Amino acid sequence: MNKLEISTLKENQINEIVSAFKKIGWNKPDSIYKAYINEENQNLRSTFVAMLNGQFCGYVTIKWKSDYQSFSSKNIPEICDLNVLPDFRKQGIGTSLIQHCENKAITHGCTEIGLGMGLTADYGSAQRLYIRLGFVPDGHGLHYKYKIANYSEKVIVDDNLVIFLSKKLHMG
Repeated sequence: MNKLEISTLKENQINEIVSAFKKIGWNKPDSIYKAYINEENQNLRSTFVAMLNGQFCGYVTIKWKSDYQSFSSKNIPEICDLNVLPDFRKQGIGTSLIQHCENKAITHGCTEIGLGMGLTADYGSAQRLYIRLGFVPDGHGLHYKYKIANYSEKVIVDDNLVIFLSKKLHMG
């Protein structure tokens, strides 16, 4: 039986995480995770690590004050940087990480949670997951680096091109 454990990111996990991403060709330097721990210490972000049978398989963060103005003005925390290693996908890990974020948001007194959804095919699995979990577009359209992309405006198609989704949270 597989045992999934989700816990707060610890300094001693950083090397394992960096190494796991390096093995699949993703550049995720240790500075990212050190910054996350620093932000955690300032109550700006929470980072949760998923371990399946003791092996690192993914993580997610919550920014308690989003850089997205529509979320921050309504005190909607933003789920950011959800990553599940390819060999561990389709096992419910992404779902568990998001549900963990939702539960943490509820304990912080939040009634809604949001996220920015990447629009390229690389995000296809995540796009389906977010919709299946009840996230809906916030109705403010396409954004690039947290700013609305208007008609006839040129934007770069990369990880910063998103639409924002949100979900009402239910207590209990």
